[in-house]
Amino acid sequence: MTMNRRHLLWSFLALMLASAVGIAGSTETPTPGASDSAGERFEGYVWLDVDGQPLPFQSDAAIEEYLLEAEIESSKKIGVGITAPRKLTLNRNGVRTHAAFKHVEESRRDVTDTVAGTKRFFREWRDSHDYDVAAYLLDRLLGLDRVPPTVPRTVNRTDGVVVMWLEGTVTQTYLRDNNIRPSNAARWGQQMQDIYIFDNLVANRDRNLGNLLFDQNWHIWSIDCSRCFGTSKELLYPDTLGHCERGLWQALQLLDETQLEEALGDYLTIFEIRALLARRDEMVERIQKKIDQIGEIHVLYEFQQPTEPAPWAKD
Repeated sequence: MTMNRRHLLWSFLALMLASAVGIAGSTETPTPGASDSAGERFEGYVWLDVDGQPLPFQSDAAIEEYLLEAEIESSKKIGVGITAPRKLTLNRNGVRTHAAFKHVEESRRDVTDTVAGTKRFFREWRDSHDYDVAAYLLDRLLGLDRVPPTVPRTVNRTDGVVVMWLEGTVTQTYLRDNNIRPSNAARWGQQMQDIYIFDNLVANRDRNLGNLLFDQNWHIWSIDCSRCFGTSKELLYPDTLGHCERGLWQALQLLDETQLEEALGDYLTIFEIRALLARRDEMVERIQKKIDQIGEIHVLYEFQQPTEPAPWAKD
């Protein structure tokens, strides 16, 4: 599918989804307590405009539509990241936000790459902005809500993706450099287990201190997934698979080829989808083995709630 056709498809889907919940083109704040409110979906995170004020829309559908249609006011280099992303300022009907634009498409064969300090051989190696969209869609299929809204878009005749900016977040590098520790270590560990499972599932070759973000409620976000997926069936981080949130455990087991091809087929090949399912099968087998050994109560868990805001939220 060409980028123009993808753009039209995303525009249509976003508009239909937004209309279904009554927010297409809306400039009114959603009713508090709505089922798709940011407070429920993202543990209190609220999408903000360039001035730090809550956006008049908060659902994925509305944000996708905005990212596709908003005018680009400005674009500048971010200065970090191996794919040289750019920071955009968007404007639609007076609503101004920041977003990231990313373009990368590189394929190689027979590559030895360093992953988490270990040399690994890849028969096929690809770095693609299409993978960023696939990661976002898969994240939502699993109910994780840890990847910010991401849509395909052509900017200045360059195909790429536009990603919603996460205002008020810091990187893991920031936490390390400022010696900041989470207020609830158990909840932190639970969230990191989400990340480990996702990284194993998508074969994330580029997890680092700069592409995990933390918001004011200590919710962990995953960005920069262009070096995920591929055709390798090997788990990159098998030793991290110790526990799993109950809802994610159920969602993992329900994934199937038809569902994934329908959702991700524009961004992944059938071979990449089958490799993903092979990795899922091994993950499920490992976790189930541990459940059989020590009991479900010691392996599966439900998330603890945030206890106090992060220190940078008070700045």
